[in-house]
Amino acid sequence: VSEGFVTVKHNTPMLSLGNTYSKEELTDFDARIKKIIGEDFEYVCELKIDGLAIGLQYENGKLLKAITRGDGVQGDDVTENVRTIKSLNTQLHGDYADQFEVRGEIFMHHKAFERLNEMREKDGKPLYANPRNVASGSLKMQDSKEVAKRPLDIILYHLLSKDTYGGHFEGLVKANSWGIKTSPDSKKCKTLEDVFKFLDHWDTQRKKISYDIDGVVIKVN
Repeated sequence: VSEGFVTVKHNTPMLSLGNTYSKEELTDFDARIKKIIGEDFEYVCELKIDGLAIGLQYENGKLLKAITRGDGVQGDDVTENVRTIKSLNTQLHGDYADQFEVRGEIFMHHKAFERLNEMREKDGKPLYANPRNVASGSLKMQDSKEVAKRPLDIILYHLLSKDTYGGHFEGLVKANSWGIKTSPDSKKCKTLEDVFKFLDHWDTQRKKISYDIDGVVIKVN
């Protein structure tokens, strides 16, 4: 049982995303990027999972620290709680970098959330409101054994390393080869038109996936 959480400063700030709500705004964004770096670039489109942001620090292939976003500059060290997530590899394999950080989202699938609420209903306890709140609240629990009973999952979407692998997308492919769980739904897009197709596709397909998303993240590769 942990007595509170230690506050840790992020090695690199966890910045906020810019929001956009129309294809016109995306077209303006595309024009701004081209003014800065020219025409020769690609985009990466990723599902924006509705969960809790986390930063994982690895050293020599082992999970060293797990830090919540907090205020973006510093967050809580919740390493022992994060270690209980069954889909997370705390020991990597292959030609991993000596030191790196990978960031992602901790969340809960719909069916897992429903099962959890069914158990609470049987026990006469109040039901949870939504999967995101459960995921967030679970990481702030003091007893990691209790956290281990929560059916949490994790997907990582950002590799921070002194080694470069050709681009953001290529870095994630490399991290995945070490045992880092990344999203199979992320896609490299050569043009803004490809980005629009990705958005149109997930506008309907989002209802068929097993967890909540609240948009799409678009990054320059």
